[in-house]
Amino acid sequence: MNIVKKDGRIEKFNIRKVKTSIENAARDSGTMVNESDLNILVNDVEKVLLKVRKDSLVTSSYEVIGTIFEILKRDGFNSILRAYVEFDK
Repeated sequence: MNIVKKDGRIEKFNIRKVKTSIENAARDSGTMVNESDLNILVNDVEKVLLKVRKDSLVTSSYEVIGTIFEILKRDGFNSILRAYVEFDK
């Protein structure tokens, strides 16, 4: 899958960047998240993006951010979500 960045560049989608951003938000919020929870969150983000973009396999930074928001909210990681929102401003 490819991703259209905010500045218009197209890159190969890197799920490790999603994991790092969630880890950083967890650290910033003071929330301990174990590797298992982190892997579930990251895998869920990837599954949703692949399902939504199954035909084109091109997503955008905005879609990735929105998907991360929804997954964190759905799974009750509200403090991480708040830190993620603050970081993304």
